[in-house]
Amino acid sequence: MKALKIITVLVAVLVSITNLTAQSNPLTGKWEAEYEENNEKIYVTYEFRNENGKHTCYTTYIKDDKGRGEEHESLALKDIVFGGGKGTGKFIIDHKGKNYEVRANLKLRDDNTLIVSYSAWGYSDNETWIRLK
Repeated sequence: MKALKIITVLVAVLVSITNLTAQSNPLTGKWEAEYEENNEKIYVTYEFRNENGKHTCYTTYIKDDKGRGEEHESLALKDIVFGGGKGTGKFIIDHKGKNYEVRANLKLRDDNTLIVSYSAWGYSDNETWIRLK
């Protein structure tokens, strides 16, 4: 009887640990960034996903400042390592039809604001991504 109680407690502890580790990364979900191009605002929706134990981020939707938009599925960030509110990854930049991978730093300013910073070809940027609810 005592062995059964011990086994029951161990199973409960293992289930609790599994549930804690299965919880989503604080990045998981949809985020939106605002860009300006030719005096027009463009809004890009990004989605962080957990794929095979790795975090990746995709561009999923692009719209203009009038709300006209379309779905757009493409890889935006890969090789993401994240913990303690900050991390790194490779940001995919499409330039003239060719994809380039640029090292990016990720930092959660708060639960709903992510700063994505990178530098490439002498150009540096800090993008602010806002979590969508």
